[in-house]
Amino acid sequence: MKETKVNQVGDGLVEVEVVVKEATWKEAQDKAFKKLAANVTVPGFRKGKAPENMIKGKIDQVKVMDEAINSLLPVLYRDILKNNDIKPYNQPMVDVTNLSDKELEVKFTITTLPKLTLGDYKGLKIGKGEVNVTDKDIDNAIDALRVQNATIAVKDGAAAKGDTVVMDFVGKVGGVAFDGGTAENYELELGSGTFIPGFEDQLVGVKAGEKKDVNVKFPENYTPELKGKDATFECKVHEVKEKKLPELNDEFIADIKLDGVKTIDDLKAKKKDEITAQKTAEARREYINKVIEAIVANSKVSIPDAVIENQANSHKKDLENRMQQSGLTLETYLQILGQKPEEFEAKLREDSKKEIAGYLVLEEVAVAEKLNVTDEELEFELSKIAEQYKMKIEDVKKALNNQLGEFRHNIMMNRVEDLLYKNND
Repeated sequence: MKETKVNQVGDGLVEVEVVVKEATWKEAQDKAFKKLAANVTVPGFRKGKAPENMIKGKIDQVKVMDEAINSLLPVLYRDILKNNDIKPYNQPMVDVTNLSDKELEVKFTITTLPKLTLGDYKGLKIGKGEVNVTDKDIDNAIDALRVQNATIAVKDGAAAKGDTVVMDFVGKVGGVAFDGGTAENYELELGSGTFIPGFEDQLVGVKAGEKKDVNVKFPENYTPELKGKDATFECKVHEVKEKKLPELNDEFIADIKLDGVKTIDDLKAKKKDEITAQKTAEARREYINKVIEAIVANSKVSIPDAVIENQANSHKKDLENRMQQSGLTLETYLQILGQKPEEFEAKLREDSKKEIAGYLVLEEVAVAEKLNVTDEELEFELSKIAEQYKMKIEDVKKALNNQLGEFRHNIMMNRVEDLLYKNND
C-alpha cells in the first residue's frame, strides 16, 4: 500500500515520509470520483446516473484529489502508529510533498509523547475537602432565580445601584470627542462594573430627563491612546428602569414550573441538592488536581522544550481567536489585565508544562493499572447519550464518528481519575 521512512528530527519530533503506491492512490481517486459523481446532475438523467464520460467534465479534478487525500490520511496515520514505535502526543502536522494523478507523497510531523517514569500514585495523603452548603448559599441561589424572573419597569425616581439607566453620552478628552466614546440610547446597569471605575457611581441619583457630566480617569492598563488620561462623559438620561423581583410565595413557585417543586420547602431542597452537587464536583476536581501534582512531584518527567512551546503556542492562538471574536487584540487584553507580554508568555509555558505532565501521569496510571475501554463499554456510554438526547444510537455514532477515539479516551481518563480519587486520602 505504501513505503515509509521515519526520521527523528528533534527532541520529541518525528517526521514520517509516506510514498503511496500508485494502485492505492488510483483506487482512492476512483472512490472519490464516484462519491462526487453521485451528486452530479446531467440533463436527461437522474442524479448520479449519467454515463461517466458525461460526468467527468462536470467534476473538478482538484476536488477529486482533495477527497481522495482526505480519505487516505486517517488510514495512513493509523498504519504509521501501528507499524512503528511512535506514541503521539497530539494531532500531527500533514504536508503533501508530491502530488499528481499517479503519485502521492505525504509527510507527517508527529509530536511524540514525552517520557515519564511514574512514581507513587496510591496512598497519598492530600486531604479531601468537606462540602458544606449553608442557608445563605440556598438563599442566594433562590434570589438569583428571582432575578432571572424579574420584570423591568420604568422608574419615576432617582437611579440606584441595580437600576438601568438609558442614556446618550459623548466622551471627551481635553474637550475633544474620542473614537468609541459616543453612544445613543445606551443601557447601563449601575453597579455592573461594565464601565470605567467611578463612572457608574456618579450616575447614582440621576433622573429621567437630566444631564450629567461624569468625570473619570482612564486606568494605566487601558488602551494606549487613552490610558491615564482624564475624560468627561456628557450624559443625557432618557429613562431609569428598575427590576421588580417576584415575591417568594406560592404564586412564584407555580410560575417557575420546576419539576418536583410544589412548595417553597421543595425549592429550597432542590437548590440545596444542586449546590451540593456543584460543590462536590468542584471539590473533587480540586482534589484530583492536587493528587496529580503530587504524583508529578514523585515522578521523573522529561518534556522537550519544543513540546512545551507547541502547547503554549496552541493555547495562545486559541486565546487570540477568542479575543478577536470579542473585538479585542491580545495586546489590548493584556493591557486591561495589567500583565506584561513576557509575564504572559512565561506563565503560558509554565501552565503548559503542568498540563502536559498531568496528562502523562493519567496515561501512565492507565498503563500501570491495565485499564481499557471495551467495545461493549463504549456502546453502553453511547446508549446513555442516545437516551439523554432522545436519539437513536446509530445517529449518535454517526454524529461522533470522527471523535469516537477521543470519546473512548475520555472515558478512560475518567476511570483513571476515579481510581486516583478512591486510592488516595
